[in-house]
Amino acid sequence: MTKSLKKYLLLIATIILSVTLAACSTGASVEQIVNKSVESSKNIKSTDFVATNSSEILVGEQTQTVENTVSGSLIIDPLAIKATTDVKAQGQSQTLELYIKDGTAYAKSTGQDEWVKSSSSSITAQFENLKKIANSEQILEFYKKIAKDFKKTEENGNYVLTYTGSGDQFKDLMVAIANTSSGNEVNASAFNNVDFKNVTIKLVVTKDYTPVTNEVNMELATKNTSTPTTMKIKQNIQYSNVNNVKEINLPDEVKNAKEVAADTQKSE
Repeated sequence: MTKSLKKYLLLIATIILSVTLAACSTGASVEQIVNKSVESSKNIKSTDFVATNSSEILVGEQTQTVENTVSGSLIIDPLAIKATTDVKAQGQSQTLELYIKDGTAYAKSTGQDEWVKSSSSSITAQFENLKKIANSEQILEFYKKIAKDFKKTEENGNYVLTYTGSGDQFKDLMVAIANTSSGNEVNASAFNNVDFKNVTIKLVVTKDYTPVTNEVNMELATKNTSTPTTMKIKQNIQYSNVNNVKEINLPDEVKNAKEVAADTQKSE
């Protein structure tokens, strides 16, 4: 569609993946987490959400900080999304409003007077693919592998699952995601130059396994490269109105959006 839209699609796509992974991380005991994952993920049909993300990227001696907030509503099947994304980077800010419904993406960003739309399959396919990733057998196997490393407590009547440690084993998760998203076999060696230094995860769910919050902090660094790069990522997702979002309606101004030309959709 446009550069900004394609960039922010990824931010919102993260919500789809995180909703299902939060479902994969519930259960009366840590050992039962993955055994309940498939059924739990099937039961999550819709939600309202607020996601805050921040990343600090250090390349050599230069630091770049990016902060974004994504809020809105999501229906898993058939896929429908209403989201507002606010991004702050390098002293500038930008807002993107986005709808996806009936296989069409509608967007309006800072500086635009009118809504634009695209029915390009390359836009909506990114989200459909995320649903496949979230239900991947390889990813479920990964969570089985690390289930014993989570600790469970209770807080305000909810289950709290936490993980803290080095992130070396998260290379397996990256391989699983890459395999599912590409449809091809990806070797773990593709991530040999990535060091998952520190990872902390906090998942809060109700006693009936409904996700409440999902927090992830991660530090990544490149290895064996001429220009050392370090990235610190923080993400917090809050869920509400789970399974009670029945419909996402398009306002009239969105319905009247202009179709974006095909050659514009291809721009990166």
